[in-house]
Amino acid sequence: MATAQLNLQNVQHDAGKHQHLYDLANRFYRDASQQGNQLLLDDATQLAELAWQQKPEYLPGINLLARIALQQDKLSKAWEWIGLGLSKKPDSINLLYSAGLTALAEHDLDKAEEYFTAAYRISRVATKAANYLAHIALLKKDYLLAFQYYRELIKTQADDEQVKAGLFSAAEQLSADFYSDELEQDLLRYFEFSDVDHSQLRSLTTSLLKHKLHLSEAGCPLELESLASDPLLLAALEKFYFCDPLIEKLLVTLRQSIFISSSAKLAIESQLIPLASALAWQTYLNESIWYQTEQEQKLIGQLETLISRMMVMPDLDNHDIYPILLLVFMYQAPQLCSFANQLNHEAVAWPITIGPLIEQAMIASRTLEQHRQQLTRFGNSNNQVSAKVSEQYNQNPYPRWVDIGYSQPSDYCQALIQNFPDQLQHLSLPVPTQVLVAGCGTGRHALRLARYFYHMQVTAVDLSEQALAYASSKAQQYQINNIEFLQGDLLLGERLGQQFDVIECSGVLHHMENPAAGLRAVVKQLKPGGLLKIALYSSAARRCIQQLREQLADHLPETAHDMRLIREALLKGSLGSEWNTVISSPDFYSLSACRDLLFHQQEHTYNCDELQQLIDGEELEFIGMIPQGESEKLSQALFNKPGHQLTLSEWGELEKEKPDLFAGMYQFYVRKAF
Repeated sequence: MATAQLNLQNVQHDAGKHQHLYDLANRFYRDASQQGNQLLLDDATQLAELAWQQKPEYLPGINLLARIALQQDKLSKAWEWIGLGLSKKPDSINLLYSAGLTALAEHDLDKAEEYFTAAYRISRVATKAANYLAHIALLKKDYLLAFQYYRELIKTQADDEQVKAGLFSAAEQLSADFYSDELEQDLLRYFEFSDVDHSQLRSLTTSLLKHKLHLSEAGCPLELESLASDPLLLAALEKFYFCDPLIEKLLVTLRQSIFISSSAKLAIESQLIPLASALAWQTYLNESIWYQTEQEQKLIGQLETLISRMMVMPDLDNHDIYPILLLVFMYQAPQLCSFANQLNHEAVAWPITIGPLIEQAMIASRTLEQHRQQLTRFGNSNNQVSAKVSEQYNQNPYPRWVDIGYSQPSDYCQALIQNFPDQLQHLSLPVPTQVLVAGCGTGRHALRLARYFYHMQVTAVDLSEQALAYASSKAQQYQINNIEFLQGDLLLGERLGQQFDVIECSGVLHHMENPAAGLRAVVKQLKPGGLLKIALYSSAARRCIQQLREQLADHLPETAHDMRLIREALLKGSLGSEWNTVISSPDFYSLSACRDLLFHQQEHTYNCDELQQLIDGEELEFIGMIPQGESEKLSQALFNKPGHQLTLSEWGELEKEKPDLFAGMYQFYVRKAF
């Protein structure tokens, strides 16, 4: 910072060199924007004003002052500079673009759209107006329009992370009304993108495939050979797990057909090998969630024994064995097979139809074990429920996320103020901000906090060693260093030896034996005046799941076999016909997610009155609920005020109007007294 001030003093005596002042101001502005550095922005302001005094008519200088004011969140000042610039040149592309950005900062989407459209009409390449028009369509939830924008943008901006993120976010909300070969070709191209979450293409791909294959409750009229060569089906099977009962029924039938016809002769017909390989990938992705008959299980066991013997026979090579491996991998992930240790030494030598799956599975398994061994531990309590929950997530870490997603770096404090302007308008957080993610699971949210918010030092704690190993491996993958992972029980949180400015505790307390005791332990680690984000299950939103859990009573499944049996019963309607809510959940279609959704070792649910009692017990101040779904519309209709102004009691009234409002959990902030 001393360098910045020194430069500023030097240029005071160099007032005649306008271009130097402008260039220096522009550089300070860019650096400050990248670093979230307010002091550099202040220096940039002074430099830019000096430059403007030298050349008041210079439009780039006026635009720079507008952009600096926007970055400082001085929106009225930004509008002053924009108004001055547009009065001199109403068709200035850059000033119109800055006006769009300023309107967007004010959350005036219509006004922002108007300015970006004006800039776009003048030139489609001088600014990223088209990108922001796509972004606005996304914010307005006009997903089809957003997808159309992004679909065009991606043709020339395939390396732009924002464009890819927008394209996939829009696609996630869409389904196809008919088959389109052009759309299929685009999807096949998108499947080739790296560093993305291909599961966001699931809905669009699934619906397109249903139309293409003429798939319905009556079945699929296409023959096995036709399905085995379908490029979209084969590509999708390797990119994400399907979450559709009709698709699952088709794939289970295809798997069984290949298995029965091939297991007797220990060979797979050449035209079916691509499909068998793709089904093996699908099994790896969904963690062997599909139902298996007793006959299939028995044959798989026999084949595993046979493979173990064949792999030590000197006269046989991998090409002799791989068809039998494919048959097994259609039912069991490589790293979980009885012969997994033998695969470790052979991974690079397998044929292309099976090698990448073996390599990914085995490398992932070894990487997780390495990270598990390197974990720092602060202790486990003697609580039996904690031990059971830990064991569940060690067996089935959840969620098994793939991509961290994209966001623009921003200021956590300013984000909170925008969400709760009345309650937190004077909020100030220390720099760096010490954040505890209490119960981080596999770490996606903790890593997003560390990556996309300025000046954060994150401590991420969880019971499960396997979940933390997953999180730690992802931190290494994304080169995120401002985060520390610690394994232990939140009930022993005092052993951390630290208090935090912010604690986020999402989806955790309701899995503890005594959530109130868990909350008490968490609050002890919060500084006076600190903020706590809590997320808990809603009784109303989970009523269907609670009915299932009550029906299962003491027979809650803990093994993959038992979970598959109950899933199959739900799919066939053997447990009644009222489970559409469960079957329509994406979490129903992978083993770890299904266990977390339906068969958790421990869970409590709440209503808004019970939430109030919970936070009153620790003398916490309710700040506000994070809006979900139609909550803003309901809030205006019922109480004529925005959601951030509602009390917990009023949120309860909204939930009575729409019981599924909090299907994604209650998510709210509270503050500890000073």
